[in-house]
Amino acid sequence: MSANDLCRLLEELCLTAWPALKTIHDDGWLLRFSEGHSGRSNSVTCLSAGVLPVAEKVDRAEAAYTREGLPPRFRITPMAPPDLTAELDRRGYLRQEENLVQTAGIDPTRLAVGDDGLRWRVEGGPAPDLLTGYAQALPLPPREEDPMRRLLAAIAVPTLYVSAWDGDRYAGSALGVADRGWLGIYKVLVAPGQRGRGLSRRLLTRLLAAGVQAGATRAYLQVGGANHPALATYARAGFGTVYSYQYRQAP
Repeated sequence: MSANDLCRLLEELCLTAWPALKTIHDDGWLLRFSEGHSGRSNSVTCLSAGVLPVAEKVDRAEAAYTREGLPPRFRITPMAPPDLTAELDRRGYLRQEENLVQTAGIDPTRLAVGDDGLRWRVEGGPAPDLLTGYAQALPLPPREEDPMRRLLAAIAVPTLYVSAWDGDRYAGSALGVADRGWLGIYKVLVAPGQRGRGLSRRLLTRLLAAGVQAGATRAYLQVGGANHPALATYARAGFGTVYSYQYRQAP
């Protein structure tokens, strides 16, 4: 598979795995709106250059995000046309943190787990106590709690929720989305009192093991380019960068 084909496949997997509450299709661009919860679901993603003038489409996108009460934001991947970047530069759009899309093959022989004294759960849907624990540990702004729950309910492919509990207290969790033999890794979070103990690595291992049971042979994830602890954890699990993307937001 060529680099361009792999990029397009991963973009399709990401867009399916993390949906939006509203979407506008505009000449190869997806305008996604989800009341502000997560950048992916509240930004423009370009799947093709299209044929209409870029400035005209940016005008329409800006108007649409203004109607939704959201700042106009573009997610610039290798699939975005160069003239879009030039147009955003002309309009003074700010460059935000670079994010990396990484992949790895899943080796079942490396997924052994031992008894660590925590209580582990693997579920096909988001249990109410899990979502409450996640929102408190992040912490998630109250205005984003309902959009997050609705986004999770809108995922149209199988999901795996792996969570760790210290007694009845939330310790950490991760979401896996299974699609076409791939496992997408999302929402990896360790509660503040549990950090520094290798729990993120154990969450990842257990999620990959659950993905194997669901038929996945490869995994992908998205991580901030400056998140060095997470990058180190993922590198030890065999993940490597395929491409990067960056958000551009109106000033």
